[in-house]
Amino acid sequence: MVRNKNNLNLKIIPDPILRKKSKNLSLSEIKNRKFLDFIKNMSILMDEYQGIGLSAVQVGFLKNFFIIKKELDKEKISNYLEDIEVFINPEILEYSQEVEENWEGCLSIPGIECLVPRSKKIKVKYLDLEANLVEKYIDDFKAIVFQHEYDHTRGILIIDKAKKIREIK
Repeated sequence: MVRNKNNLNLKIIPDPILRKKSKNLSLSEIKNRKFLDFIKNMSILMDEYQGIGLSAVQVGFLKNFFIIKKELDKEKISNYLEDIEVFINPEILEYSQEVEENWEGCLSIPGIECLVPRSKKIKVKYLDLEANLVEKYIDDFKAIVFQHEYDHTRGILIIDKAKKIREIK
């Protein structure tokens, strides 16, 4: 467990919460001001560790949402809601047949990267911060990041899907 200055704890394996399935958020939870504050704190934590995505379960909150940087650049610091997308109660509706293998890291599994096969294009459905239903296609690197974070909401880690694992420094 790693604590940041906003008192969020980054959960590290083998923390059992990382293996639990998240529960959907209600409309009242989405519209609560504390929810926006929580997202801001997640964004700060993600930046502290130079991440590009972070699931609520990774900070011990078993709710079905995650954030992803709009510009998938580890070096660029997020400016809260202008620079991140929030995916609430996400679902993947379709996976393309075309699969790509990439080396992925995970803030909750420091020190390793895993070679993980992912669909290059997915059709997703989720709620945005105003609780509007969004349905769209996502492709390429953003689709990979979405699938990685989506797996977290289901208690699945990259080590579960890895074809190869390597240590990183």
